[in-house]
Amino acid sequence: MSTIKTNAVYIDGTLVLDDPVNLPQHARVEVVIRKKFSEFVKKFGEPEAKEDIDQILVKNRRRIRDA
Repeated sequence: MSTIKTNAVYIDGTLVLDDPVNLPQHARVEVVIRKKFSEFVKKFGEPEAKEDIDQILVKNRRRIRDA
């Protein structure tokens, strides 16, 4: 099974692909839809971290070292 990856825009009920794809007429495909994270940030703003990532990394390194 081959994979073709491209982006698309949803316009009036139709997905319009950014790039042409080489498929035969009436080919059946599987579509996975994911919104881009940048659109999430535009809509809701930057998410706040509950913990400092540097502290988490230090803790994990200590666990690995001391194991």
